[in-house]
Amino acid sequence: MKTLYQYAIVRFLPFAETGEFANIGIVLCAPAGSIFAFQLVPEHAERVPRFFPQINEALFPLTIRALTEELIKVQQLAEQQKAPEVFAAFQQLTQPNEELICYSSLRSVLTAAKPDELLAQLVSQLVP
Repeated sequence: MKTLYQYAIVRFLPFAETGEFANIGIVLCAPAGSIFAFQLVPEHAERVPRFFPQINEALFPLTIRALTEELIKVQQLAEQQKAPEVFAAFQQLTQPNEELICYSSLRSVLTAAKPDELLAQLVSQLVP
C-alpha cells in the first residue's frame, strides 16, 4: 500500500542577507497518519563549515544539537496526536522564516517505502 508523504529540505542559512544556504537534512510527514520523521547531517559534518568558512566553528554543531532536540520534541508530540494535528504542526514548523534554520517549500511523494527508507533515499539525493 502506498502512502502520501510531504517533506521539506532543512537548510542552514547563516547569512540571511546573502541567501546562501546548505542542505542539512529532511523533515517528513504523512498527512493521513501520525507520522513525523527527520534526518539531519551529523553535527561534525565537515561540508557545511567548509561551505561557510567565515562562521564560528562552534555555530554549526550547536545549531544541529538544538535543532535535533526541537525535532525530537515534535516527533514525541506526533506520537500522541491525531493525524490533522501532526500535519498542522509539520506545516507550522516548515513555514518560511528568516532564521538560521529554514525549510524548502513542501514537496509530496507517493510511495510504498517506510518512513526511514524514504528519509534515507531523500537524504542521499538532496543532502550531499
